[in-house]
Amino acid sequence: MFDLGYVQVEAVEAGYNDMHDVKECVGYVLTFSNGKSVYVSGDTSTTRQMSEMAQMQIDYAFYCCDGVFNMGLDEAALCAQMVGAKHNIPYHMTGRTLKTYDREIAEQFSAPNRLIVDSGEKIEIV
Repeated sequence: MFDLGYVQVEAVEAGYNDMHDVKECVGYVLTFSNGKSVYVSGDTSTTRQMSEMAQMQIDYAFYCCDGVFNMGLDEAALCAQMVGAKHNIPYHMTGRTLKTYDREIAEQFSAPNRLIVDSGEKIEIV
């Protein structure tokens, strides 16, 4: 964990699949000076730490969900339930399509509090 003044960066577990070793991968929780937090799963499948992350009260969570090199949509939705973020955002679909983002795939992400963020779209973390 380290603090840059405007954001605190905490590494969290990632990996747990044939393509990504937990000893070599991390995700991140970014906690900004305004108190808002963002979780970026990184290349991963379900981790042991996810069940403890609900205590972090994360505002926005991004889940890789290509279903080839990382968890798929169903597993990502289950992870979202464990993490319990206020907004759950699917990303990283490159294993299923040549595009890095595909709205049709994103819409199949059935997590609670799903937020679809299109390629190039900006959201304000407030």
